[in-house]
Formats: sequence, C-alpha cells, structure tokens
Amino acid sequence: MYPILFSIGGLEFRAWGLMVALGVFAGLWLATRLARNSEFSAELLQEYVLYGVIAGFLGARVWEVVFSWQDYSSNPLQALMFWQGGLSIQGAVIANLLLAGWYFRSKGLSFRRFADISTPGLILGQAIGRIGCLLNGDAYGKPTTAWYGVVYQPGTSAYQAWGAMPLVPAELFEAGFDLMILAVLLYIFRRKQFDGQVAITYFILYSLARFGLEFLRTDSLLFGGLKVAQMTALLTAMLASSLWLWYRKGETE
Repeated sequence: MYPILFSIGGLEFRAWGLMVALGVFAGLWLATRLARNSEFSAELLQEYVLYGVIAGFLGARVWEVVFSWQDYSSNPLQALMFWQGGLSIQGAVIANLLLAGWYFRSKGLSFRRFADISTPGLILGQAIGRIGCLLNGDAYGKPTTAWYGVVYQPGTSAYQAWGAMPLVPAELFEAGFDLMILAVLLYIFRRKQFDGQVAITYFILYSLARFGLEFLRTDSLLFGGLKVAQMTALLTAMLASSLWLWYRKGETE
C-alpha cells in the first residue's frame, strides 16, 4: 500500500526493506533471550545472523528464479536484480537449514538445539516481514467484496495485476497465523520432550497454514499447473511429522 515510507535527500526508505530489517532484529532478540544459560552465546547468534541473512536472500532468490525461469530465460542477468521483486521464504529457510547444519556442527554444537532456539524468532520475523509485503503490495490475495478487502496503490504489483479492485489481504492473514504459531512454539519450548521438537512443530504448523493460505493467493509460483508453495508445504509437513515420530520414539526407548 505504501512501498516508499519516506525520503530523505533523495534517499528512499522502502517499507519492505525496513520491515524485513525489523524482523531480523526482532528474531535475533527473541533467539538471544531463549538462548540464555545455553551454549549459544549472544555473540555466536549475532555472528550467525550475518551469514544467515546473506544465505536467506540468496536462497530466496534462487528458489524464485528456478520456479519462474520462463520470466528470466530471455534475460538471465535479470535474475540478479532481486530488488525488483521475487523472493520466497521457502528458499530462505532451506538455505539457512543447510548453512546452520554445517555451521553449528563445525563448532561442535547441536543443530537441533539451535533450531529450537531460532524458529520462534524466525516465525516472529516472518510475521513482521509480511506487514512489509502488505505495504509493498505483494503476496496479495484474490478479489473480494468483503469488508476487509484492500485496494493497493498504483505502482505495486497488486495494482498492476488487479487495478483498483479490493483484494484479500493475504499478507495480514499470514502474519496473524504466524503470531499464533509463535505462541504455540513458545509454549512448547519450555516443555519440549526432545531436541528439535520446537523446530519440527514450526515446520508442521507453518506448512499447514501456508497450504491453506495459498488458496487465497493469486501471485503464487506455479509448476506444472500446481502451486509450488502448496506442494512443498505438504511435503514439508509430512517429512516433519515423520521426524517427530522418529525422535519421539528414540526418547521413549
């Protein structure tokens, strides 16, 4: 709705970038609090975040380009222009899973314990980031006549697709689901029965929420006529559920 919040001396401060930055800092703050009295120091988490943000942007962009290559095949250099839009949270999460798995094991630390500490901060960051998507006019929903319909401003991708037609604010719906998932994760964190339980819960709940929310979205990546986010969400939920049973069984034996 307001992609550019304000300008100072010709320097534009964009809503999406500011909200993503706020989400990163909020997520780091929460992770640091949850890591108190653990082997994960604040300095270690801050160091990882520097690498994790870079990996997240690269993974998010690669994911987007791979599943929409037809938009870049005629001009491959455009794939490098991530500031023009085209970043997917799924790619960012996968990139950080790979990075964190290597990073913390190389330091002799438990990846599963780190995942439990970091996923509440991750979902908090996602909720804040979705507010940035709303202001930026992307990740929008389908047309609606309901009272909550949002008309996006000219210049946003939502306006380019639908004009002045009211759309479902799918970004706000997802932000709300993210905050509810955060509450569940924080509840489980103090009561978990095995390392990795909080992270696995995140992957199950977020995947199910994302699968449902995709029915409201009209800007989704498609592969073979199917929505990529829904296919990967179902696969992720099944894999995470299998891990839950595997780790839970190990704890009871």
